Amino acid sequence: MLHMDYINIGDWPSSRIGTSENGDPIFQSNYGETYIDNGVSKHMIALPFDSIEESDSYEIPDISKVSGDLIKRFAEETDLFVFAQIGGPISMINELIGMEEYMVSALMNTEEVRELAKKIMVYEIEKAKLFIDSGANGITIADDMAFNMGLFLPPYIMDEIAYPFYEEAIHEIKAYKDVPVILHTDGNINDAMDRIVELGFDGLHSLQPSAGMDIGEIKEKYGHRLCLIGNIDLDYIMTFSSPEEVRENVRMTIKSAAKGSGYILSTCNTLVDIIPPENAAAMYEEAETFDMEEIWNG
Repeated sequence: MLHMDYINIGDWPSSRIGTSENGDPIFQSNYGETYIDNGVSKHMIALPFDSIEESDSYEIPDISKVSGDLIKRFAEETDLFVFAQIGGPISMINELIGMEEYMVSALMNTEEVRELAKKIMVYEIEKAKLFIDSGANGITIADDMAFNMGLFLPPYIMDEIAYPFYEEAIHEIKAYKDVPVILHTDGNINDAMDRIVELGFDGLHSLQPSAGMDIGEIKEKYGHRLCLIGNIDLDYIMTFSSPEEVRENVRMTIKSAAKGSGYILSTCNTLVDIIPPENAAAMYEEAETFDMEEIWNG
């Protein structure tokens, strides 16, 4: 496990409902969309409704289909800190209706998007509670809200269809059990940082450097209120550079982000398949051998 200290996992149930003309399995997710999975990628072939105007008939997904077994396994069989992942109001609706439809609907049919988000987040919050009962030590709300250049949507729309649902989820999860709740989002979220802190998140993951997220500046401004997670680049450093370049980047990132504690080393997303094994090993080995005394006492 490369000396990992925590893991982030979820439970996204789907049922096989058929076979495509090419022999690939067809699945329907618990959210209602239908897709072909060829083992390499997924191809969406049907959505639960044709447009956001028809979403009033959408039913909350069935929580009984979520087992939590994978969370339970890691909680019982490892000493890892287990973050269990749920979806958020942006990403889950984006997946339900498609990116283009979502972006237009958020601006033109804001009320319908908000009502759909209410239904989705009832399910996501129930998932979080089930995961906690299964042994999760913390909850990750995964909800990409930005491109590399900035937020998908203007702040006044985010105030309608995203931020209130984060706040409610944090409140309900912590009322159920006071575990850390972190946000994962890729992209340039500099314009949302104040709101993310105000909402009550305990930590923030991704901090994508190729999207302009300067972890040193973020540490200085928000490090006393947020645990920072990530920032190791996937566009070049982990994927195409040498192990020594990886080690140098790890050292620089730790020096920028870990002063006084409050930083968890990770890539800005996951350990994607394209990462050379020697680069993945270099990242973790450098972290293990880095002299933290000066950083912690700084």
